[in-house]
Amino acid sequence: MIATTFRSNRPAVLLLAPPLCLLLFGGMPFRTYHPYGEAMPLYALLQSVAGLTPWLPGIVGVLLIMAITVQLARLANDTEQLDRRNHLPAMLFPLFLATFGQGLVLDPALAGMPLVLWAMRRTWAVGKAGHALRQVFDAGLLLGAASLFYLPYAFLLVVVWSSVAVIRPFQWREYLLPVIGVGVVFFFAWAWLHVSGMGPWRPLTTIPEWGRPVVPAPAGQRVLAYLVAGGLALVSIINYSSSYQRAVVRLKNLRASFMGLVAALGVVVLALRLLNGAFPPVLFAAPMAVFLAHPFLGERRAWLQETTCLALLILALWAQWGA
Repeated sequence: MIATTFRSNRPAVLLLAPPLCLLLFGGMPFRTYHPYGEAMPLYALLQSVAGLTPWLPGIVGVLLIMAITVQLARLANDTEQLDRRNHLPAMLFPLFLATFGQGLVLDPALAGMPLVLWAMRRTWAVGKAGHALRQVFDAGLLLGAASLFYLPYAFLLVVVWSSVAVIRPFQWREYLLPVIGVGVVFFFAWAWLHVSGMGPWRPLTTIPEWGRPVVPAPAGQRVLAYLVAGGLALVSIINYSSSYQRAVVRLKNLRASFMGLVAALGVVVLALRLLNGAFPPVLFAAPMAVFLAHPFLGERRAWLQETTCLALLILALWAQWGA
């Protein structure tokens, strides 16, 4: 029933996303929030505002999760990442985020993800005539703003380059403008901190502070979660390959651009895993909510799809409420 509902293309289905997020993350406002050490400027500002009351960071975190949920569904549909329009990413994102984010709190990667998805939306619109330069410059500005929440997002500049490379003929200005956009944001941030006398800014020192698990995973939950995700990944790879071969050139370009995002986030996750021993769960949940939706597209074996959704829901509730 869950997969069948979100597989439809009715916009009203998105009204189910907020209750699902509240069911999974309703405990966030009541969790103890411990600000870490140094943070990027925009996240430090968010900390100062959200830290006015103990429960406000959790409220902001839940609202961000709801926003990302809707963004992912719209992005997947507008760029035709799946064979038909649906709202499966709006179901899978909160499930994956809850399953792999035990005791989730408001972290900088979560705060910056809406800007990353907005930047990808602008980037993947460069195939439309007339506004490519404006689109890639806007994407650079948005990635720069996202990096002021979480520095590793600056690495996603390579996704803009790779997307432009597969969608449009080579024009050197389209590769330079995103860099300028990121640089402009960082320059103004540095200038503001310097003029306001808020102390030295050391961006690289903010990376090791984040990504460590908030609480240990419940016994057995992580193993079962990896088994379910691994099974979905195997089926998704097979379905994605078949779908990619049948697609027209425009869709192949858009889907190759999305896989560039998956690869770039994979590199960030691997680097953070080696550096910190863990990584923010939103870096996994956001791209996988789209990619792992492929097994749920068909109407055959509906019982297996519903069983998988129920398993993910149980694992997600176990992680969030049993932690």
